[in-house]
Amino acid sequence: MKTTLLNILLIVLTTLVSCQDRSNIVVTGQVINQKTGKPIPNAEVVVLCWYNHSIDDASFKKQTLTTDNEGNYQTKFNKGHQVDVASKAIGFQPNRSYNELKDNVIEVNLKLSKRNGNPTLVTLLNTDKVMLDINEYFPFLRVRIPAVKNGTEMDFKNALTFGFDFKSLTTNSDTTQTDLWFRIENKEGQPSTIATSTKGGLIPILDNEIKSSLLYEKTTAPTKGYVSVYKLTGREEGFFIRCRDGKTYGKIILEKSAIDISSPDGKGSHYKEFGKNFSCLYQPTGTTNLTYSRTDIDLEDFLVDFRMR
Repeated sequence: MKTTLLNILLIVLTTLVSCQDRSNIVVTGQVINQKTGKPIPNAEVVVLCWYNHSIDDASFKKQTLTTDNEGNYQTKFNKGHQVDVASKAIGFQPNRSYNELKDNVIEVNLKLSKRNGNPTLVTLLNTDKVMLDINEYFPFLRVRIPAVKNGTEMDFKNALTFGFDFKSLTTNSDTTQTDLWFRIENKEGQPSTIATSTKGGLIPILDNEIKSSLLYEKTTAPTKGYVSVYKLTGREEGFFIRCRDGKTYGKIILEKSAIDISSPDGKGSHYKEFGKNFSCLYQPTGTTNLTYSRTDIDLEDFLVDFRMR
């Protein structure tokens, strides 16, 4: 017991120290062309410096800058414990970096890749400012478990799973009309296994494979290595998907949060739903090019909105 309490105290102290604000923060850096190594002038840079607003609340100060002729930028903050930096430029894809402050002076350099057009790519991002019908069009995978009639127990025999169809960008409880879905398990809580059709399949994209954002990385779908059943580990940023036609490809980007809701069924009882929301990219032409070519994003949203993973 003493050992356990000591470990807990060490974890708490480590967390407090790591989030301790430093004073007179100076942030410098350079934005360069990923391919040529040359500086990018007139690039937009957004710097967020996080500080302890109160004992249980963190906030940030924001600076928006433009790089000089040598691609350099510099800014200062009164205090903070973490500096997040993102940049974009005309003709380039944005990039971002998250940095815990170990000193009051930090250099954050960013490399931007050239933008490549991809006019046939179909996208449905959960950051898009459009009205979506959550019953049909919102990108998600979920399992719905009704309650036993006139009781509090859950009726697993009548549970439904809602899969996703890339071609129509819709969800459906008929898994023969979808490309992937969660397997129903006889338990409450988050489902742990994703299934696909035998002609389709998925390949996980793990967190350690991503340097900045899955939206702009992993832009070519593999043609081999797909599996039709996959058990989640918790490290997945998303998945490459081979659709059930066996010849078209897509990519999903998982939200960090999970679906966990209980709702009345309109018949005097209720049901529970568990699952995941996500963004999707789909290439209907049969090519493996999943490059997201839009670069007109808000850099602050890019940094703080984890749906833009």
